[in-house]
Amino acid sequence: MKRGARARGLMALLLLLCSIGFLAAPANAETQLSQTRRRLAAVRAQLRSSRSTDAQLRATIAGLGGNLNATRSRLSSAESSLDRLSAMIAGQERRLADLAAARGRRSNLVDKRARAMYIMGPGMGAESLLASRTLSDFVARSTSLSYALRFDQTVMEDLSRIADQARKARAALAAQRSAVTNVRRAIAERAAEIADILETKQVAELALAGKISDFQDEVRALEAEQARILALIRSRASYSTGRVSRRGFIWPVHGPITSPYGPRNGGFHTGMDIGCRTGTPIVAAKAGRVIAAEWGGGYGEMVIIDHGNGVSTLYAHNSHLYVHQGQSVRRGQHISACGSTGHATGPHCHFEVRINGQYTNPRPFLP
Repeated sequence: MKRGARARGLMALLLLLCSIGFLAAPANAETQLSQTRRRLAAVRAQLRSSRSTDAQLRATIAGLGGNLNATRSRLSSAESSLDRLSAMIAGQERRLADLAAARGRRSNLVDKRARAMYIMGPGMGAESLLASRTLSDFVARSTSLSYALRFDQTVMEDLSRIADQARKARAALAAQRSAVTNVRRAIAERAAEIADILETKQVAELALAGKISDFQDEVRALEAEQARILALIRSRASYSTGRVSRRGFIWPVHGPITSPYGPRNGGFHTGMDIGCRTGTPIVAAKAGRVIAAEWGGGYGEMVIIDHGNGVSTLYAHNSHLYVHQGQSVRRGQHISACGSTGHATGPHCHFEVRINGQYTNPRPFLP
């Protein structure tokens, strides 16, 4: 029963290790680790390019945290498997030692019987029977001889059984030691993967912290211009006391929204940032009259267009301006080129919609 339970336990452990990948071929394991490292390297390269939004960075950090927890769990499972295998190996080694001792005892008996038979000679059985003087003496001698033969046979069978058990135990021990090698390799790979994930997570956290700091600096720079921008629009643009229409607007440039309108990281973003490459054409979101095409301090090179009825749009951080103050523009006309002038965290179009000079959420105005 004990041998059967031990064998079933070994088989269950080996199946468990196979199911979690610890007994995979070394080449496959190395390939998986290499693939993981390549993916993490690509993530680090993308993070260092500073093109990710806050939401993307936070999602990356959360995903890496999940990967880290899963990898640590797999590492813990591998270490537990190693402990179980080590205990099984110790038990198997004790069993082999016990079998070796039992084999030694049986071998000594065989040696003694062989010496006794050699001394008595090959005819000792027949001579013993012929030397019997009475029938009861003959029966007694016959019984003793039969017992001796049966004893010899039992000892030889024991030796054969012990040899078979030892062979199976050695095979199990070899399988366990091979499993230990694979588990130790898996532990090393999990440890390397954890180190890579931690490095990538740190890069993501630094990138997010840098973006937050840059954004706060940019917001402070834009806030410093608010009074001037408000005064400029009110002195040059139309004014409305009625309902404002949101119809007829188009996107000034197509790209990802890298920073939306509203509160963010302790500041307030008065427009929305649309990612674009330096030099990409920026177009008028609606027909109107240019009331400013000039340097705007933290806004950099900016364009402001009055669309009538108190509605104006602002386009900031341009690399070049293609229009001038007082010029009429049609919807979709090129007015500037994407850039990062003024206080900007990278090339983008900072787009604002203002009503009577006051900023409002531009997203509802766009299709």
